[in-house]
Amino acid sequence: MRGVSAIRAVRPPPLPRREALPLALLLLALSSVFVFGGDRGHFYRASHHDWLSVRTLTLAENLSAEHRFLGFIRQKLDEDGERQYVEPYNRFPIGVYALVKLATRAAGDDIARQVHAARLLMLACFAAAAVLAYLALARLLGDRWIALAATLLAFSSYYLLHYNDMISAEASTNLFGVMLVFHGMVLFAQEGRFRQLLPKTAIAVLLGWHAAALVAPFVLLGLGGELLRARRDGGPGAVAAAVRSRPVLRYAGYGAFSVLVCALMVGFNFANEWRALGGEIPLTDLPSFRSMLGRAGNDATGFGPVGWPEFLRGQLGGVGGTAIPYAAVDLLGLDLAQPLYRLWPPNPWFAAPGAAVLAACLAGLRRLPHRALFATLLLAGWCWAVAFRGSAALHEFEAMFHLGHPLALWSLALLGLRRLLGRERAARALPAAAAAAIAVFALSAALMSRVGHDAAAAQRQRETAADFSAIRPLAQGRSVVADLIDNALITRKHRRNYWLAGSYLQIEPIGSAEEWRAVPAYDFAVLPAGLGGSLTPDNRRFHLYRLADLPAVREAV
Repeated sequence: MRGVSAIRAVRPPPLPRREALPLALLLLALSSVFVFGGDRGHFYRASHHDWLSVRTLTLAENLSAEHRFLGFIRQKLDEDGERQYVEPYNRFPIGVYALVKLATRAAGDDIARQVHAARLLMLACFAAAAVLAYLALARLLGDRWIALAATLLAFSSYYLLHYNDMISAEASTNLFGVMLVFHGMVLFAQEGRFRQLLPKTAIAVLLGWHAAALVAPFVLLGLGGELLRARRDGGPGAVAAAVRSRPVLRYAGYGAFSVLVCALMVGFNFANEWRALGGEIPLTDLPSFRSMLGRAGNDATGFGPVGWPEFLRGQLGGVGGTAIPYAAVDLLGLDLAQPLYRLWPPNPWFAAPGAAVLAACLAGLRRLPHRALFATLLLAGWCWAVAFRGSAALHEFEAMFHLGHPLALWSLALLGLRRLLGRERAARALPAAAAAAIAVFALSAALMSRVGHDAAAAQRQRETAADFSAIRPLAQGRSVVADLIDNALITRKHRRNYWLAGSYLQIEPIGSAEEWRAVPAYDFAVLPAGLGGSLTPDNRRFHLYRLADLPAVREAV
């Protein structure tokens, strides 16, 4: 009983009702992304949203200890009947794939439910990122209503709402990691709580690379601030002593720890890929290494060369796009069925507003409390974009990692409103501003639910998912090949990669009976509807056939 009393004695008191209310309203507002975004179909959104989701699901499905947690998309059989990895994909940490696999396993064998569960996981990470942003701003600004309004307005843009359910290691889980680390940095800077920052950083890096972009500006600004403060207070002699001080050592130790975590994860991925490809390939020839060079803009065989003027205009377009709530854009009548916000080529609509937002943030930085932390958040997006300019120029969704700009912009605007109104009137006006932000966020989420929605495409996806839910159990543990003669779009191939993940070896076009006979290692084949005599007669779009029966079937057709 003594132990229980002691534990209860050190528990912090509950938040006063007035302080708890903004958090409750934030959670209520965030529920709108589940209400309006929970039933957008499966993979029928265009561009990266479509095929990145399928690729992530495929990698997650194949993730297992049996394969040493290797990320791979395809396998094939060699002349001796041994399996070979054709397309290992180890660009990102395995944490996201592990989470997605847990979510899909909880959904059972129904593929449509698996996709839905993975999308809900992404939406949950998006909501958790917003909560962490709110908690960090509430500490930095000292006002929960301003923190609530600034968070919801910043999370209302097209980029964040369009890609919040994209199943990817480059979207919501990554955004959650960024805000998790930033929240840890706020606690460290304000209260000296160093230990909590280390596991948060490790978890964030396990979920995606973007959190690492926070480390360099945070460490450099922290070290610089400590040394400048020592010089100002004690002169040049105090700087030497400050180098050995506890805060400086902690900043330096945190930087070293972060580098070690990233190095271990990259080393694990590269070693896994090198082993899977035979253990003799040079490091520079590893697909993931070449992809890294391409993302950095240094390898024309990867993402292609990126000119700096075009790159900068594109990034300014991303800054402008993240700073404007989607409801305002929709009211202007802009058609986003084919997204107008693309970073590549740069969108003229948002490059100029983006430059204005960047200028406003830089000019107002000195008026923000704890400006080094806000500067860290602003610089993080640019650190990543400049370091990996090939990736940032090609992938429009990476604009979401310029989130620091709208967070700083709306914080500045609301702090200015509080100063203008005075304490008493602001106490009444700021809750009203927060209510308006809630309405803007909910309206933006509702309007976004219409973007890219195609009922016919969604129905085709449901039929295909149902077909493959019937096919996969019958082919479990056997070698399966899929006929892609009707493969008009690459996204169809990516989708089928997931439909067959776990039961196929290689997906490739097979055009004749002779070619079917040339692949005796396969037991089954998946073909479009229309041939008859399938093992899955109730299917609508795709059917499973025994490979031995296919020559006669194909010749009959």
